[in-house]
Amino acid sequence: MSQSTPWFRMTFARNRFQNVLKFLHIVDCKKIPARNNQNYNPASRVKPLIDFVNRKFLYYYRPRRELSVDETLVGTKSKTSILQCIPSKRSRFGTKLWVLAEVLQIHKTFESALSAGTLQGTNVVIKLLQSADLLNKWYHVFTDNFFSSLNLARTLLVQRTHLTGTLRKNRPMPNMIKNANPDPGQTTYARQGNILLCSFRDQNRRKQVKLVSTFYSAIRSMNAKPLIVNAYNNFMGGVDLSDQMMAFYNDHRKQTKVWKKIILHMFHRILLNSYILYYQHTSHNPILTRFEFVKQVIEGLTEEHLSNRQQNPGQRQKIRKVTERKEKDCTVCSDRKNGRRRRARTECSRCAKGLHKLCVHRHEC
Repeated sequence: MSQSTPWFRMTFARNRFQNVLKFLHIVDCKKIPARNNQNYNPASRVKPLIDFVNRKFLYYYRPRRELSVDETLVGTKSKTSILQCIPSKRSRFGTKLWVLAEVLQIHKTFESALSAGTLQGTNVVIKLLQSADLLNKWYHVFTDNFFSSLNLARTLLVQRTHLTGTLRKNRPMPNMIKNANPDPGQTTYARQGNILLCSFRDQNRRKQVKLVSTFYSAIRSMNAKPLIVNAYNNFMGGVDLSDQMMAFYNDHRKQTKVWKKIILHMFHRILLNSYILYYQHTSHNPILTRFEFVKQVIEGLTEEHLSNRQQNPGQRQKIRKVTERKEKDCTVCSDRKNGRRRRARTECSRCAKGLHKLCVHRHEC
């Protein structure tokens, strides 16, 4: 039903929809700092929505042990101070959001603030885990080389959280790992207390990869790769996979305002996470596809509105043009006794009394 053309007309008039989209706001713009103010924050227009969504995500779902941290882009080419370019993403230009994802793709997006003397990646991971109340619970976080460092591994270990991630060459590390040059298929290990570091070169690759972990030991798996490498490959792809799933049924509506694109992006995140929860806990057989699930959500949200419209037809069904004469006194706003005569060229289709279009909602018959 929701895919038929009449359904859209019954639900929303085109002009009304365009006006709602045009004037859509999350906060009162008069209450946020202006651009020339030192306290100005480009995210202030959407922060209340993001905070609300994050609270709901945390309330309805607690993630499993393995988590991954990465960035995602809300694609846009609009002029904005927060525009970034990441060539590896589907939309190369856009607004960056930090994402904390479980391997099952339940997402929690938060803003991050950079602390003095701290790597941005380190600060992002700590802020995400603090906001989600996941520290000191022995969760296991997987990160790429933008976030990973020995300092982050030590900090998380003190707060009873494990870390596994790749390391950049320019990050501080023991010389044994920094200068390691293992043969193809071989691994060099080093350990600092509870922190394991390794340098591994795959059989088919020239470059080596350096990793750090506070969880795994120097053990090889069945495919001759270090256990730490296999675990990283298995659990690190949550955010990228979620971006792929978002792209399947994304609206990508053209907007000149960046913050409106973020609002629509958050709506799609809500739908995606809702479907994942449904998929995990449903007893339906067969399980609804994601497309059918979204259709049912939309129809469920509009069901009450459509039933009210059918019981109380709008002004187009309630008024008609006067045929037997030119005009009639409006039964709502006209008052001959007090000299306030108001004439109407339309009448009520039920009682045939004169009625203006603007007076329909005040008329009962």
